[in-house]
Amino acid sequence: MAAIIKPVDFPAAARRHLDDARLLEDNGREPNAGQLYGFGAECGLKAILTWCGTPSDAEGSPNRPYRVHVDELVSANVFQQLHLFVQGRSGAKYLAVITHIGDFADWRTAHRYYSPANIPGSLAKWRAAADQVRAMLDQARADGLT
Repeated sequence: MAAIIKPVDFPAAARRHLDDARLLEDNGREPNAGQLYGFGAECGLKAILTWCGTPSDAEGSPNRPYRVHVDELVSANVFQQLHLFVQGRSGAKYLAVITHIGDFADWRTAHRYYSPANIPGSLAKWRAAADQVRAMLDQARADGLT
C-alpha cells in the first residue's frame, strides 16, 4: 500500500512566503511584505512541530493549540507549550536558532485590512525574525529533515 502524501508542506510554504515577502519589501510594498513575513515564520514554527510529531489533521496541519497564526504561536502560553513539546523530541536546537521569534507578538492577520499608517512599524524586526526562521530551515535541510 502506497503512503498517503499530505498536501501541507510547511518548509516549502515558509520559503515561498519569505521569498515573496522580500520581493514585496524590495519593491516598496511593505504592508504586504509584513504579512508574508508573519505567515512565513508561522509555517517555520509549524514545520518544527511537524518534524517533532505533533498530532495533525489529514492534510498535515497541527491540531490545537498550534492551529493558530504566528502572533498566537509566540504568545507566552502557546510558545511555552510548543517549547516543551519539541524539547524532548530533538527540536530544541531549531528553536535555539529563532531567538527573535517573539518579535511577531505585534503582528496580526487583521493588518491586511488596515491602512498602512495603522500597521506597526515593525517590518525590520519581523524581517530579522523571519531571517532566523530561514536559517533554522536551512539547518533542518542540512540535517536531512526537509
